Amino acid sequence: MDDFKRREFIKLSALGFAGIALQLNSISAYAQKANGHFGKWNADTELNWDAFLEKLTQLAKTQHELPWDQNIYTHQVKQLLLQCNFPEFENVRKAMDSYENRNPNMFEATGLHNEIDFQVGLFQFENGEYISHHDHPDMTGVINVVSGNALTKNYSIEELLPETREIVSNGRKEVMQKVTIIETSNTIISRGDVSILTSDEGNIHSIMPNGFTQLVDVFTPAYGKDTKTIWYNVNEDGYYEGREKIFEAEYANEELTRVDTILLGKDVMMRYVGSYKINVESFIKIELTGQNLILERTKSLEESGRRMNLLPFEQTKFWIEGQEVRCEFDMNGENNPVGLTIHFKGSEISAAKIK
Repeated sequence: MDDFKRREFIKLSALGFAGIALQLNSISAYAQKANGHFGKWNADTELNWDAFLEKLTQLAKTQHELPWDQNIYTHQVKQLLLQCNFPEFENVRKAMDSYENRNPNMFEATGLHNEIDFQVGLFQFENGEYISHHDHPDMTGVINVVSGNALTKNYSIEELLPETREIVSNGRKEVMQKVTIIETSNTIISRGDVSILTSDEGNIHSIMPNGFTQLVDVFTPAYGKDTKTIWYNVNEDGYYEGREKIFEAEYANEELTRVDTILLGKDVMMRYVGSYKINVESFIKIELTGQNLILERTKSLEESGRRMNLLPFEQTKFWIEGQEVRCEFDMNGENNPVGLTIHFKGSEISAAKIK
């Protein structure tokens, strides 16, 4: 009898321990919230995901308190990032473990959290993949290296130059505006390092990893449907007019850029209507609204996404209105689409037609 009770005690204890173990994450989250409430968080406190988001949410609200000191804010976010061991967080670990190089020659991006005030993302690069010079208009960015290393360069606009030039490619006439930019940072960041940009300092940047690299970034505010990133061609062969750290750059002035479109019949455009799959977490829907083809990129076929107008310059080739992005439909022998390819800045994404 005593032996029976002892075995039952051991069995119940094991089941009880399993139940407690399942609750450890919740208990830890509540404990960290309580510590934060009582002012027990400090620069040495290791944060879990919930505590990180809670603190970041509080900090991000300061952008609505004018004047907003972006230097103070970005350094506070930097401190939060340094208090996190992201590979230990369940959602981040899941994104890392499920990583696939779905788009060769292009980094893979996973949204970890998104709200109006800020967004958190995971970027994963294979060797040779990089992000060329671009800006984050009216935003701050704080980038933390989780693994690997990368050469980062940051610039600020110095002067708008009077010279422009026109280029025509694939039916798109672009007016390239020349500017001078000043280099604010040129450094290699490794695991545990952080790179910062604000809306008026170092906002133009590039990221060139050396080998497989993973980054967690925080952008404030989050990207909106009207956010338009500008991509820059930077002449890095030498300083502009011999002025140290000053370079000449140019970008496409979208207000002066136009596409020489062609007219397509409704029957032709109807061929392209349908759903296209990039991967299990990314889809493209094409629909015909009036006389316009609309491209919508979504995370699932049931969700809505950003809708963009397609401008035809050849029968199977389109520009996305207001962007330096081309969409080309891949046709079979019967002249029906079997997929599409999105081209932008030397990279491309392919999607197969699924219905």
